[in-house]
Amino acid sequence: MSSAVFIPLIPSVAAPGRARQPSFLAGCLRLAARLFATQRTPAAAAAAPVLTAFQEAERVRAMADDLLKTDPGLAQELYAAADRHEYAHAARA
Repeated sequence: MSSAVFIPLIPSVAAPGRARQPSFLAGCLRLAARLFATQRTPAAAAAAPVLTAFQEAERVRAMADDLLKTDPGLAQELYAAADRHEYAHAARA
């Protein structure tokens, strides 16, 4: 989503003899007000699929597989965390 700032360059009706000068600061303030006034939901969060505990654990295990050669200690911690997560949620189901 992009926003554009419109800065009129026509003479003001209130001051017919004087041309209205666009203010860069005023344009920036209007742009900031529009950006912060709208509340947007990130597209990734809105479209993210709901994963089961098993699927989440498998993703963590895949990360551990990638780290096994470079950092075996961290990989083992990730394997253990995936197991704990899977077993904790399997007990609830």
